[in-house]
Amino acid sequence: MFKEQDKVFQEKLQMGTSAEDIVYSFLIRENSFVQDLRQQKHGEHAGPRLKGTEGELVLPDFAVYNKNPNKGKFAIDAKYKNSIYTVKGKDCFTVDDKYEDYKLATQVLGLDFLMIAFLYKDKLYFYKESDCIGTHQFKPNKFGNGLVYLFEFDANKHTY
Repeated sequence: MFKEQDKVFQEKLQMGTSAEDIVYSFLIRENSFVQDLRQQKHGEHAGPRLKGTEGELVLPDFAVYNKNPNKGKFAIDAKYKNSIYTVKGKDCFTVDDKYEDYKLATQVLGLDFLMIAFLYKDKLYFYKESDCIGTHQFKPNKFGNGLVYLFEFDANKHTY
């Protein structure tokens, strides 16, 4: 059983890493400077994080710094999605509870805002944290469980 779970985990990790690499490639072509926060030292099965007297914060994947103030400086996390969930009659991408850490890390790092990039059906969709339309509590099922943050699917957010 554990071998099957490990195999599924490794497959999901590979898909997620591929999405992150695609987002990184896009970001470095479009922005002044991009910091790859994934490269920070971290433990096995745990992503990079800030640690200190106030606890721990999971870091988003990248920090972006632009000379042009209109583009801003922001944090961005990449998510691979193979499906969209219908919640309260709306088709949505979901982000797990690490989203709260990403938002706080954005503030601690002195960045202007948080973005989430979703790779879905080989297309990138970019959402600002202000695009979050709420939360939903999934009951345990084969897809997982727990609180998720909802971002309504919008074809106009397709960027690349």
